[in-house]
Amino acid sequence: MTNEPEHRVTIRLASLRDAEAIAPLLGQLGYPTTAAELAERIERLSDRPDGEVLVAELDGEVVGLAAYQLIDVIERPDPQCRITALVVDDRHRRRGVAYALLHTIEETARDFTCFRLEVTTRADRADALAFYRAAGFDERPRRLVKPLEHPQDDL
Repeated sequence: MTNEPEHRVTIRLASLRDAEAIAPLLGQLGYPTTAAELAERIERLSDRPDGEVLVAELDGEVVGLAAYQLIDVIERPDPQCRITALVVDDRHRRRGVAYALLHTIEETARDFTCFRLEVTTRADRADALAFYRAAGFDERPRRLVKPLEHPQDDL
């Protein structure tokens, strides 16, 4: 029997230099993008006080990504925290990376007295659904979305 060496997950804020490593992760999540496009998004999101983009490293390699946003709602005195992306490179799953990212977001949400964490995932992502259920999320199936068209999309 061989023992795999213990890997230490490090969570930190994403920077522009991470765009090359993050772009393929978003592709695995179903949102293909270029590093240049992603760098613009990271820069825009970094300037906001109500959210962060995080990366997870294993042995110095970026292997995971999570982003969240704090949202004030009119019906509650405290904000909610919405996880807008969470993905771990498929070669590095089941090593605690997603839990480390989720834990970091959860601690931040508690620091901001958020009343809940919210995340959405597609119904065909059985592994993601199982992960979120195991992490204590309740499934709430009613969500309606309406895609918006923009005039520049017609150009």
